[in-house]
Amino acid sequence: MQTKNNKIGFDLNTIAIFARVVERQSFTLAATELELTKSTVSRKIAELERYLGIRLLTRSTRQLVLTAEGDTFYRSCSQILDVLEQSELEVTASHDLVCGTLKMVMPVEVGKGFFGDCIKAFMALHPNLKIHLELSNRKVDLIKEGFDVMIQVGEIEDSSLIVRTFHHSTRVLVASPQYIAQYDLPQSLADLKAPHQQIKMISSVRTGNKNVLEGLPYRFKVNTLSAALDLCLDGFGITYIPEFLCRNLITEGKLVHILPSLYASQVPIPISFIYPERDLMPRRLRAFIDFTITRFQDEIQRRNQETANHSK
Repeated sequence: MQTKNNKIGFDLNTIAIFARVVERQSFTLAATELELTKSTVSRKIAELERYLGIRLLTRSTRQLVLTAEGDTFYRSCSQILDVLEQSELEVTASHDLVCGTLKMVMPVEVGKGFFGDCIKAFMALHPNLKIHLELSNRKVDLIKEGFDVMIQVGEIEDSSLIVRTFHHSTRVLVASPQYIAQYDLPQSLADLKAPHQQIKMISSVRTGNKNVLEGLPYRFKVNTLSAALDLCLDGFGITYIPEFLCRNLITEGKLVHILPSLYASQVPIPISFIYPERDLMPRRLRAFIDFTITRFQDEIQRRNQETANHSK
């Protein structure tokens, strides 16, 4: 983008207009929301394309499609608008106000059980905040898809992103009470053999730990932790699963913790925030990360205290 005397060569409002057109996939809807005429919106986009010397949108009678250059420019515009929104809040609102929209993605199992209460507690503290949450086990392109933060279980491969680990967990062996009643409770690793059965996992979680159930016969092979957990609860076998997913079920007696002394030598599984490197992190993201880290530190201290009290 060329500039003269440090001045941008187009109206900055055009950035907001372009972003709204992309998000709504419609000149008409964008114009209505921005309280402009459709012709004004169309003219502003045309002026922007002429200034940049590139086509940003491919138009047809049915849809708008971003060009490759348009997609890159849209992501930059989104970050600019986010920074402007946060800057405006900093000078016009309370220093502690957290608002706007926080876009996050995490595995289904994490969001449904482990992390849901944390998100609800954070939102209760910040009533002006909106959260767009996607629960998905698919591979996510964090930057291209416009997420502020992703939560991932296991080792991280992409070194171009910021990784901040906030919790660790081990994997545990569990089975339902009805399964144990049928096959007996294993007393050692040597007991983990037929007729015992495993619920075999095709796991996407990368860890340095060996699966102690390897070689045990199975009837079910599944690709999600939640499926393995459901089958385990129904008595179809033993599963080897992150402790944070079944902690409450063990406490409630719905699952039996098998060989609890086995895990002292395990490499803990990291649970981490992953987010793009930014010169100015949105306040809502910083607040959410700080809140989560404090919450989990408090939880660890509480559990350690309970363990110490029980050992007395």
